Amino acid sequence: MEKGTIIGLPIGFGCVLVGGVLEGMALKSIYGPIAFMIVIGGAFGACCVEFTFEHIKIAFKLAKLVFTGGHHDYKSLVDQIMKLAAVARKDGLLALEKERESIADPLLKDALRFAIDGLEPGVVQGILESRIDYRLHENGVGAKFWSQFGAYCPTVGIVGAVMGLIVVMNNLSNPDAIGPGIAVAFIATIYGVAFSNLVFMPMGNKLKVICGHDEQYYEMIKVGIRNIQQGTSPAIIESQLYAIIDQQAQEDAAA
Repeated sequence: MEKGTIIGLPIGFGCVLVGGVLEGMALKSIYGPIAFMIVIGGAFGACCVEFTFEHIKIAFKLAKLVFTGGHHDYKSLVDQIMKLAAVARKDGLLALEKERESIADPLLKDALRFAIDGLEPGVVQGILESRIDYRLHENGVGAKFWSQFGAYCPTVGIVGAVMGLIVVMNNLSNPDAIGPGIAVAFIATIYGVAFSNLVFMPMGNKLKVICGHDEQYYEMIKVGIRNIQQGTSPAIIESQLYAIIDQQAQEDAAA
């Protein structure tokens, strides 16, 4: 589980709600299912216009990473590539066919197939770069979906507030209803700002960080396969792979 999200969401909403109560606000006064529908539904509709259906599906698939985490096991990848490099140096690239069947990562598995089939290192690198660029682009758009969702929420919240005020203005003949009506109108604004800054924009930013981890992981696969094809020593490959990630990532991998 991603501890930051699990801790952050309750703290964010909890502090806002407790602060409101301490200021004398009744929690039931911000209960507004219609306002929620306007804000979330309106912002989602705007995102549907901006993004393709395929990217929307990717965005929802990525959303779970905000709660489960998307950290790669760098040490496991390094160990696996070093093992493959040792086999290739000892018995040749064709000997990697047996090792290939036990590899779970589809990109590494395909890269090994290209190497075993005798493709030139430059050709293999070109194929991998194309695939990696596509994956990173798709994941980046998926992360952007949630950032944009958050960006639309406050604006749609203002639309909801104005709609509520229109209703209030149409009932000026009833002074007792003006105060409560204005309060209800501004619930949409609260929802828009709260969900934008406490949920959706942080989601988008966290997914961008996770996509950054993906880029490092894929770069390690590229470097590893190139060195395996060139017959580089496993010890040298290890140094090159760890040079891609920062010191903190190395410590996390070794933990």
